[in-house]
Amino acid sequence: MSYPSAPSRTYQIDVVDQVGRAYRAVFDNLQLVGEMALLPYLIVVGIELIALLVSGGGMFAAVLAGLIHAVGFLIFGTVFIVRWHRFVLLGESVGGGLIPPGWAPFVITTLKLGIIVFIGCLILSVIGALPPHLLSAPLAMIGGVALSLAALRVSLIFPAAAIEQPIGLQTAWDRVSGNFWRLFACAFACSLPFAIVEMLIVLLANAFPSLFWIVFELLQFAVSFVGTAVVAALLSHLYRDFGAMTEPT
Repeated sequence: MSYPSAPSRTYQIDVVDQVGRAYRAVFDNLQLVGEMALLPYLIVVGIELIALLVSGGGMFAAVLAGLIHAVGFLIFGTVFIVRWHRFVLLGESVGGGLIPPGWAPFVITTLKLGIIVFIGCLILSVIGALPPHLLSAPLAMIGGVALSLAALRVSLIFPAAAIEQPIGLQTAWDRVSGNFWRLFACAFACSLPFAIVEMLIVLLANAFPSLFWIVFELLQFAVSFVGTAVVAALLSHLYRDFGAMTEPT
């Protein structure tokens, strides 16, 4: 199946419908989500525990812990995301080995976008450090918001990579033409509730003795996996809908 670079300009995202479909896709298949996420979840939690153990020895240890966490999620957290994209788009369920088809293109795509965002953040950090700070700091903040919005606009690269039909950044950018703020509204509605729940978990964790930190850590990771599944379902549905609008007849 091949798609041209831009969708029909008449197509408009129905925000309420898309958000509802994303939530239903997850909560109507919650058992399957759990089966797909279980092994990656346990591995990521184990890696996080290792990262926490090495994070108490100064700046170098903190940087090392951050790298361990990032690499662990990149390798194993993405396993769940790819599995879920492939279920929504292709109907695949759990099966085979740990690493599903489409994982390599998905990770490569994630790394490419991540490197671009990282370079952009470095440039903005330099700009923010330049005098006069009264001008440079707000410019850096505005640039950071713009960078985040740009990354969201090309987010259809992720479901495409997961089903081994990768598309370029320009194609993903053009495909959302005329629909960006609707996409933003969908992503916001799909992620905000889980962000709030995670913040509440952190507040509860701080109120309890440190002995209970592992319980709250496990709960926070579980919420983040469910939230990721909702956002991934949203992107999968949008990718399919935009593709259906642009597929040649």
